[in-house]
Order: sequence, then C-alpha cells, then structure tokens
Amino acid sequence: MRILKSSLLSAAACIALAAPSFAQTDAQPSQNAVINLIHLLVKQHVITQKAADALVQQAEQEAAQARAAAATPVAQPVSATPTPSPPAPGVVRVPYVPEIVKKQIRDEVKDEVLQEARAENWAQPEAVPAWTKRITWMGDFRFRDEFDFYSNGNDPTIIDYATLNQSGPVDVNKNNFLTGLPILNTTEDRLDQLSIRARLGVIANVADGVLVGIRIGTGKDDSPVSTTQILGGGDDKKALWLDQAYITLKPLRWDWLTFGRMPNPFLHTDLVYDDNLNFDGAINAAQTKAPDDRGLGFFGTLGAFPLEYIPSGFPTYNVAVSADGTGTLLVSPKSPDRTKWLLAAQLGTDWNTEKFDWKFGVAYYDFQNLQGQLSAPCFIYATVKQCSSDPTRPAFMQKGNTLFFIRDIVPDPSNPTTYAQPQYAGLSMNYDELDGTTQFSTKITNKYRLILDGDFVRNMAYDPKAVCRYAPLGLPLQYVTPGITINSDGTAAQNFDPCDPVNGQSTKGVYKSGPNAWMVKATFGDPLPRAAWEWNVSFGYKYLEPDAVVDAFNDHDFHQGGTNARGYIIGGSLGLFNGTWLTARWLSADQVTGSPMSIDVLQIDLNSSF
Repeated sequence: MRILKSSLLSAAACIALAAPSFAQTDAQPSQNAVINLIHLLVKQHVITQKAADALVQQAEQEAAQARAAAATPVAQPVSATPTPSPPAPGVVRVPYVPEIVKKQIRDEVKDEVLQEARAENWAQPEAVPAWTKRITWMGDFRFRDEFDFYSNGNDPTIIDYATLNQSGPVDVNKNNFLTGLPILNTTEDRLDQLSIRARLGVIANVADGVLVGIRIGTGKDDSPVSTTQILGGGDDKKALWLDQAYITLKPLRWDWLTFGRMPNPFLHTDLVYDDNLNFDGAINAAQTKAPDDRGLGFFGTLGAFPLEYIPSGFPTYNVAVSADGTGTLLVSPKSPDRTKWLLAAQLGTDWNTEKFDWKFGVAYYDFQNLQGQLSAPCFIYATVKQCSSDPTRPAFMQKGNTLFFIRDIVPDPSNPTTYAQPQYAGLSMNYDELDGTTQFSTKITNKYRLILDGDFVRNMAYDPKAVCRYAPLGLPLQYVTPGITINSDGTAAQNFDPCDPVNGQSTKGVYKSGPNAWMVKATFGDPLPRAAWEWNVSFGYKYLEPDAVVDAFNDHDFHQGGTNARGYIIGGSLGLFNGTWLTARWLSADQVTGSPMSIDVLQIDLNSSF
C-alpha cells in the first residue's frame, strides 16, 4: 500500500497541472481518473474515506503550489546569458509537462495498481480461499534409459541373499536335487531399460510455526532407496507409494521438531544414505543461522528412527518335539520386544562468505538390534514353520554385508541326508557408523563454481570375531578364502570354516572384510543447471569395504547397490529449458574382496521439476 499511495499521489500532482481543481464531493463523479480511482479504492474497502480525503487534499495543495510557482514572474538580470534565479523557499518550480509524459505516468500507475490488485485480489476478495495461500506444491519427473554391462570374468554363482530373504525361507541343502537358491545376474548385459520416476508433494503452512508435508512417488516395490518404476510389464498401471508424511513444529526461530516420514535431515552423501531415502521417526534439529546467511554458523540434529518392529503375534504357533521325534501342538509363548532402531546425532558448521561456502559435519549412527541371531534348535522336520530367530533377518537389504544362516535346523533322524533346510540370512556384524562429511563450494568465475565433496565413515562396531560367535554354526557365507582339510582317506577338501583351529591335518579358512568407506567428488559449472544452457560436469571415486555401512540404505546405482565396491563415477548435466535438464552418468565398479564382480552402468536422464 505504501507503493500504491506514493504512486497515486505523484500521478495526482502531475495530472493536476492540467486541471483547474481537484475539488469533488464523494457523491459526484470526477473527470479526473485518479480521483475516480481513489473513490473506487474507498468503495472496495482498500483504503478508508479519511485516507482518501487526505490524499486528495495533499494532491490539491501540491498542485496549487505548482501553479503558483509557474505564475510568479521572475526578474531577469541584465546580461548576455540570462541566469535563472533560485526558487523562493517552499516554492516548487514545475516545468511544462508534455502530454506524452502525462500518458506514460498514467499507464505506469495503472499497471502498478492492476498488478497489486491481482496479487491482493481486490476485485473478488473471497473468490480464492485463504487456506490456498498457505500451500506450496512441488514435484519432479525423470525419464531414464539405463544400460548395465557385466564383465566376462565375473563369478556366475553369487547367491542373491536379498531375494532369498524376501521369498524365503529357501532350502539350502546341497544334496537336494530341487534346491533352488536365487542367483544374481553377473554375466548377461541388460540394455535400454526404460524407467520413470514421478513425485508430487505439498507443504502446508498450517499456522505460524506448524508445517505439514506430504509426498507421493512411484516405485516398482517398497524399497526405501528407490522410487524408480521400470516401464513395460504389458503396459500395466504403475503403483504409487506414500513417500513422505510429516509434521514440523518450530517453537523457536533456530530450533524445530519433526515427526513422521521425513526427508533425510542429515548432511550426507550417498556413501551412507541414498538420495531417495526418507526417515521414519522423530528429530530435533537446530541451527544458528539461515543457510544462505553470511558468516560462521552451527547446526545439529538428534533423531530416533524405528527400522522394524517384531510382529506382535510372533511366533504364530510352535511344536514341541518329544524324544521319539513326535510333535505336539502347543500354545506358543510370544517373543519379547526386539525393535530395530537407528539412533543418530550430528553436529556441524556452515561457514559462508562471498568467496566460498564450507559445510562440515560429524555424525554417529547407532544401529540397534540389526545383528542377526542364531535360533534355538528348530525342528523343521516336525512341521515347525517358524524358528525363534526369524525376525532378526533384515527387513530390506541390497548386497555386500557379511551374512550367516540364522536357523539352527535339527536334522531329521529318519532322513539325515536330504532333509529340508529352509533358511534365512542375517547380518553377522553390528553397525555403529562414525561419519565425517564435508562440502566446499567456491566461485571460479562470476557464473561457475567448483564444488568438492568428501566423506569418510568407519563402522566402530566391526569385529571379525563376531563371525565365530556361534561356531561351528553361523559361519560367514562370504569373504572366506578356504583352507585345506585332509580327509582320513588322504583326499583333500576345501575348509570354509575361519574359526577352525589350525592343526596337522587342517588349515582354516581366512575371513576378510573391512569397516571403512570413503569417497571424493568434484563438480564444476552451475551447481544446479535448471535454466537453458546451464551445465556442469563431475567426477567421483568411491571405496566401500563390505561392513563399513549398512548395505540396505546407501546408493542403489553404484555397483547396483550395497557395499563391497570400489570405482569411479563420471557425469554431467545440461539445462534444456527452465526447470528441465538432461543428465548422463557412467558408473564403473568392482568388488573390493571376495568373488569377482565388475559392473558398469550408463544412465541417461531427462528431468523436469517445479
């Protein structure tokens, strides 16, 4: 309104130069456009009648002063070049205003008033509900063409333990002819895999200090690290999932609480958490300055996130087996609570100057109850369908972490060779991840920036002895270089037991994993190329030992997800239109330890966001 009032007053003063008077009554229409406009503003309750009268009176006074100044004769001194005398105090000298200038002023005032009228909805103040002004919509779409290339030297017998857990339990008795262990594809290339990702979200400012966010997204399944939906499938309809749903309370300017399914609240890279990962739970976060403010600031986040609850009715039933092997159906005591949690804390700094912006954070991610447990003796042959440790298997996994079979299956005395051994796989290690993350951004030119990202993480709970805690059961399923056992008949056999003591006839296997992971990445160009012909290029290198991080939650593209991978990533982006850009990435990765598996991935993405 301050701009409107100033514009009206200036226009009124200029137009008044050509009019004899502004004097009008409230009931009489005026020949002057500005006076009519002021009357209209009063009628629409934009300004009060008192304010309108003041505007008219002030405009009349200034117009009168201008006419008086124009009519006052000014004595000219005798000289070859007349010199104008200075105006008297309080007198404003107004030169002749051409008609074209008056028209320009009127047009500018009209445009400004109309813009403000549209923004503030003067004509129909109740046409748009007030609550719509408190809602912000956002969304993005990605179309991808992906090519997966596998080395000819890859091991073709690597077991897909993620599928084993999801579709299992699976019989792992090698003597059974129909044993069907799921095997990863490590040898056959996959070309032109078309996919989409679509996400639509809304953030509602419910009240001062209260925000609610909801977002839906595509996805071929309920994977926590991917919202990619493969096309095809006979042109079947694609699924939508609830991707985010949270409420944020901000009691203080620098502190807030968030509850629900929320965006990742930590400074991170995809070495630890995939960019698509959202968190279920609650956080308390604080920062001493806005992200774009200059100077040194600090931030911190505390969070508690439930990862999986034990089923309330587990076990559904149980069978007690007598000494003669017969079974008796009993009411089963239910398992005690053993919720899997992530407890997390992060502290960091953000130092922003005109030349650079440097962020650094240290986080501790404490995963509780993720380690698998060996069951009590489980009598599968007596129709038992559940074993006591079944809920300790991961709810979701990719690949890379050390695993073991979690069921202690009792052999069938009537069939000791080919009895069924349906198994699940559990994590051999605990995971307490200490993570240091940094991002440094500086201007190279007026337009382009250099951005450096770095991340190092170590699993502080890593203990190689953990693979032997149930020996001779619960032995690691990967990363064991076998030793040699000499049989009684003099033949040699491989020994995959890293817990077997060395003696004259046996050499134990050697277990080799690792607790460390790190990455570096450099990006040059526009940080976010969202306008036409903006661009950037990037290069990064990653190294992840098998048990550095929980493989369920990190990047699902590099080495096709999980840990036990090392390699590089080359990428670039080019803006095509405002809010639309093209991205290409080449990801090349090999195994760090264990069976050879090299995977190269080419991704070409067409992206748009609003």
